[in-house]
Amino acid sequence: MRRFYAAYLKGFLSLLVAGILLSSVSGCGFHLRGMGSLGPLQFKTVLIENESQARIEIQQALRRQLALSGVQRVDSAQQAEVIIRLQPTHYHVSRTAYSGQGDATAELLKMSQSFTAVWGLTGNDLVTGTVETYRDRQIETAALLASEQEVIDMRQSMAEALARQMMDRINRAVQQRFALPEKAADSVLDNAVSDSAVKAQ
Repeated sequence: MRRFYAAYLKGFLSLLVAGILLSSVSGCGFHLRGMGSLGPLQFKTVLIENESQARIEIQQALRRQLALSGVQRVDSAQQAEVIIRLQPTHYHVSRTAYSGQGDATAELLKMSQSFTAVWGLTGNDLVTGTVETYRDRQIETAALLASEQEVIDMRQSMAEALARQMMDRINRAVQQRFALPEKAADSVLDNAVSDSAVKAQ
């Protein structure tokens, strides 16, 4: 009898530990898919033009990314080290699989965002390009509400990925403009801002 209880207790504890580990891994996975930060960027102020042309998810993701990276949004080109001009977001959903009854069972979500970044102190273009991302998903026809929420979460995750890609490309372009290591580039940026402020006076 003791052996039976010992085996039962051992099995129960194993399941409990496995459940805890699975929860921890799931939690970490969700965190890794979250916003994240690129760390400090090579510019401190930014103006976003034509923001309303982008999807609301892109707007929100950009705000969060800039806040996480310590970049201040400003209202005028005179205050901005970098000016980002957004174009309309492209979002497309295509069905990729169907059931025997003809119902869609899988789809591919595509989102892309075109932009131009300008060095505000001189008006010279830094980078022009398009960032894009894709997501595959299985359609749960038996749980439509849950399926719709999944789409909303996916769109937000895609927008966050695009915001990171965009800011990373702009940050690299600023570094390449000065062709300096990160700390040295910070010093040059500070001097450029100071010179600009003096000239403005």
